[in-house]
Formats: sequence, structure tokens, C-alpha cells
Amino acid sequence: MRGWNVAAGNFFFKYRNALFPALFALMALIGRPQVILGNPALDRALGVCGVLVALTGQLVRLVTIGYEYIERGGKGGKVYASRLVQGGVYALTRNPMYLGNGLIAIGISLVAGAPLMYLIVLPLFLYIYQAIIAAEEAYLRRQFGAEYERYCAEVNRLLPALRHARRILAPLSYDWRQAVRKDLSTMAGLFLGLILLPVFRRMWLEGWEAVREELPQTVTALLVVLGFYGVAIALKKQRKVFYARGG
Repeated sequence: MRGWNVAAGNFFFKYRNALFPALFALMALIGRPQVILGNPALDRALGVCGVLVALTGQLVRLVTIGYEYIERGGKGGKVYASRLVQGGVYALTRNPMYLGNGLIAIGISLVAGAPLMYLIVLPLFLYIYQAIIAAEEAYLRRQFGAEYERYCAEVNRLLPALRHARRILAPLSYDWRQAVRKDLSTMAGLFLGLILLPVFRRMWLEGWEAVREELPQTVTALLVVLGFYGVAIALKKQRKVFYARGG
């Protein structure tokens, strides 16, 4: 079973950057939004909770990247690491980026408010990340041996040891430029999703007329996000703003 998990993880690792777009696509295909338990107040509360959870996931990603950016992003579509990173947020949890991604996926599912998302799409999404983690762990054990085993013994796989956060992170320097530079696409995709999901949901539940009057505001919000993203990408390519002077 473990070997199958690792094999699946190596396969999914190659296409991991397409997971969030695939999540949205699956949601659009099979999602059937409902007023949860027929209770509008509960439904609204879950939607707000979903936004907060998704934004928390994005924050986890930004905090992680700002302290330590690692090569575990892979090389040639395969798991790769030239060194075992144990600093920054990686001293609190071994997989902070996947923790952030999982929170974003859970948040998006809550905002969508579609039972099939809870039953099919979200479990599939979380399984894929679990398999990727298994594949990365197998690689890191081969690559770093006893050093990685010691790291595993000291640091949780996923849940962060927050009681140690102040002691570990306080002496470190946070690089916001690196965080924003490396995570521009994820941030833009998340904000676009959080704009479009409520519109899709309301249109499904109440019909086109319910969203038509708010269409100008929705389009404006989308253009603002896309505009900021376009400017940020241009500045990034010119090595302005998001690079330290001389970097």
C-alpha cells in the first residue's frame, strides 16, 4: 500500500501546479450549491468561515516562503532537494506549504457550499496531497538518511508546533519580497476564486437575475485583481520592487 502511495505521489507531483485549477473545474462540473441544511444563517456562516480558512491558508504559504524558500518544488517534474531545509516554518511543521494548500482547498469548498465538493472533490484533493507528501518523504529518506529521520522525530509531519513559533521565528529576517514574488500566481488565483465562487453559487441558487445587477461590481473586482497581478508580473520581470537592492 505504501509503495502504491509513493508511486501515486510521484505521478501527481509532476502535475501538482494544476491541482487548484482542476479543483475549480471539477467544482464547476459537478458542484451543485445548496443552502446547507436549509438554514440561511448557517449557510452564510460557513461561507464566511470558508473565506477566512482560505485566507489563512494563503497566509501560511506567505509566511513559509518569506522565511525559507526550498527546492522541494522539484526539478524536471520530479521530487528534488539538494539540502534538507529545517529552518523557518519548516522547524514547526515538515510540510507547511501543503498545510496552506489544504486550508485553501477546505476554504474554497466551504465557500462553494456544494455537498458533492465535500464528498468527492475535497477528499480526492486531500488524498493527492497526502500521496505527494509520501513520495517526498521516501525521496528525502533516501537522500538524507539519518539526518532526515532525526528531523522527522523532532518535527510534526503537518500540524505545526505553534508553541515554539515565537522562539524559532523571532530571530529570523522575513523577506516579504521573496514571499510575494514566489506566490503571485497562487494569490491571484485565490482572490479570483473568492470573487467568482459566490457569484456562481448565487446564480445557481437564485438565477441570472439575482447576479445581473451586481455584475458591474463583480467585473470591476476581477479587473482590479487582474490589473494588480499584471503590474506585479511586469515589475517582477524587470526585477523591481520584489527584489532586494542588488539581488
